[in-house]
Amino acid sequence: MNERLLVIGSGMATARLLEDLVAGEYPGTITVVGEEPEASYNRILLSPLLCGEKAPEELPLLARDWYEANRIRLRTGARVVAIDLSAGLARLAGAEVIGFDRLVFATGSRPYLPDIPGVDARGVMGFRTLGDARVLDEVLAPGDPVVVIGGGLLGLEAAHGLTARGMAVTVVHRQPWLMNRQLDADGGEMLAGQLGVRGMVFRLGRQPVRVLARQGRVLGVELDDGEVLPAKLVLFAAGITPNRELASAAGLPCDRGILVDDTLATSDPRVYALGECCQLGDITFGLVAPVLEQAAVLAARLCGDRRARYRHRDTATQLKVSGIDLYSAGYLGGDGEGRPDQQVIRDPEGGVYRRLVFAGDRLVGAVLLGDRRDASWYGELIDSGVDVGPLRHLLVFGRAYCEPLGTG
Repeated sequence: MNERLLVIGSGMATARLLEDLVAGEYPGTITVVGEEPEASYNRILLSPLLCGEKAPEELPLLARDWYEANRIRLRTGARVVAIDLSAGLARLAGAEVIGFDRLVFATGSRPYLPDIPGVDARGVMGFRTLGDARVLDEVLAPGDPVVVIGGGLLGLEAAHGLTARGMAVTVVHRQPWLMNRQLDADGGEMLAGQLGVRGMVFRLGRQPVRVLARQGRVLGVELDDGEVLPAKLVLFAAGITPNRELASAAGLPCDRGILVDDTLATSDPRVYALGECCQLGDITFGLVAPVLEQAAVLAARLCGDRRARYRHRDTATQLKVSGIDLYSAGYLGGDGEGRPDQQVIRDPEGGVYRRLVFAGDRLVGAVLLGDRRDASWYGELIDSGVDVGPLRHLLVFGRAYCEPLGTG
């Protein structure tokens, strides 16, 4: 068998897919085409890289000689501009054509930019790539004003990196408190206090209505209450848009992302999609854990395991800001829903916040701020669905209070 597999995109999903294909002794030939000049690297480390906690050499996931050793053709700095599914051909910018028998879209996503005046000005950007990190490093100097749009995980991690480099960072978040999907008002206020000590400034319950520019270069951001924030750079970190356009132009059904089933296959059984570019049911993906699980499933199927299926489950998240411990897992109640059945401990002086969410006598969600010692234990209780009814009154105090009574 000399099946030709083409993978479009060279991100973290592709790196895991390739490792698993090699481990599973995939019998065909593999070509990878990525737009970035670098091979696969760990995007999770971009914020630590920005603030100097990580070095550039710590980011790569697969060395170039690994591709050579495993006879994988790698094309970086190249862009696929059109797909002909019937002919099994991919055309690159510059007119090169690559043939394939099977095709994987791993094209990732881009930052969501709202449709407001001035958003196309120079100095308005996202923070998703090594190239973005280099731009920030080259353009900004200590003391420069930066506005970050978005007070979720991505926005706060980017704001931390910039603050640690000495920039004057203001975070604008449309909800009344930070990380509103994970925290209640008290928890969000506590987190804002801990980040504020580090130099971040917040505008909560606000949103941008216009980017101010002169001669095409950003000068500031106007908020919906009329306040104008000066800015040398505006960083949008308030959601992502799956890169589905190439697949859609090839005739594959798309919604927000490229539509797939639980085998990661599109409507064409020879064509797959995984990671941030794909959509399963109503779900799109922005966290690393499900993306890596998808890659493992797809590799198994390409290597001949017809039983492999992707089953989505809620994924634990952690805020990657040094010195601040924040863990979130499971179902925490969505926007617009009624107040969930929950237990909450708040200790503002000690900087500790703990929130547990229940469905009957099952633990379904947990948020820990300031003390993550019981994070893995709560995660196990959520995943197992075990009956915690007899210990519900003690559960929020942690494992040490419950184990003597038989939960170990």
